[in-house]
Amino acid sequence: MEALLLTVVVALILAIIFAIDYYGPNLIRLRESIAFGMKCLRAKELIIQQSDSKGNIWASRGLILYKLEHGSTRFKKHSHIPAGFSWFWLNNFTLFRKLTLRAECVEMVIDPDGTICTFCAGSMWLKKESDSHFKKTGTMPNFGRGIGRGVMTHGLMAAGNGVFYFGEYFNNPDRKGVTIYEYTEKMQQWSKVHVFPPGQIRHIHALQSDPYTGIMWVCTGDENNEPMIGWSDDCFKTIHPIGQGNQIWRACQLVFTEQAIYWGTDTGSEELSGMYRWDKRKKELERLNKTEGALFYSTRLEDGTIIMSSDRENFPNEKDDRTRLYLLEQSGKITNLLCGSWDYTKPGFRYNFAKLRLQRNQGLPYLIVTVLNQKEFADGELLIFNASSLLQ
Repeated sequence: MEALLLTVVVALILAIIFAIDYYGPNLIRLRESIAFGMKCLRAKELIIQQSDSKGNIWASRGLILYKLEHGSTRFKKHSHIPAGFSWFWLNNFTLFRKLTLRAECVEMVIDPDGTICTFCAGSMWLKKESDSHFKKTGTMPNFGRGIGRGVMTHGLMAAGNGVFYFGEYFNNPDRKGVTIYEYTEKMQQWSKVHVFPPGQIRHIHALQSDPYTGIMWVCTGDENNEPMIGWSDDCFKTIHPIGQGNQIWRACQLVFTEQAIYWGTDTGSEELSGMYRWDKRKKELERLNKTEGALFYSTRLEDGTIIMSSDRENFPNEKDDRTRLYLLEQSGKITNLLCGSWDYTKPGFRYNFAKLRLQRNQGLPYLIVTVLNQKEFADGELLIFNASSLLQ
């Protein structure tokens, strides 16, 4: 009898713990800290997404979105994204995310009018500011275990006026056709707007809009002739490459200024890896430096400083196990900051890249980093650095 009672009590306690974890904390506080040798604000287990038109910062914890209102020091729980009837529902629980080493469960973008579009568990979800819950708007055609993650961090794009785009990202061993999809408030569904023919590309890395021109851009990967950076002035119906066919054009995110476009290479090539600048007026390409590892994330701060982060995934151009931040100042000076050390490195259940995920959008007065799979940090630690701290 006592054993049964003990079992019931333990089960009840575990149920309460898991229920609390499922619903998540209402508030997640920022605290002063030091990271990479610099002063910062730090919060636990938050995946940075972006800021909105009002200066609020958005991040995710599992399948929950949190918002840091402008001037606040606390992230506040905003909404819970559904996962449907699949094992991805388990991403609601911290223990599962830590066991699988997959803290990035959600990708989200937000329109200037407050409409949120998210990718979660193989489906697309939409929530207007006046809505109480997310509604499902579509299912990812190429997604799942052994198939691929569905969409890359920068492969989801808000175009304004209730229009959103996403580009397919999947393993694609047979090199099937790859699609850019469009959602409009008028149509209330996702439709194909551009299809890359079979064999042309492997998948799509990024869809972005140049804030200075309104022109839309696409980045693709991965091998031989597949990398490409191109632009479109008709909402991706027609794409015009500025370069393609080698690893120079293999990028995961672009950074825009009035005069130029910058990117870092997502490549293991020791010969071609680096930070690049493409002059908009002259249509000329310049290599700014050589870099170690693939450069996944990039952003531009309010003061004009461009920042790119390198991952660790066992590429030939990795000289050690350390991730890096590359800072390009307006003067042209480039600083290389050593960051964390790659943790789970052996292929297997818990294997993952070491990454420094940065805010999706550009022009903020600070740098926001989520640290993933690095020994010195709990997975998913969010760090906020003032520009002045970075440039000391």
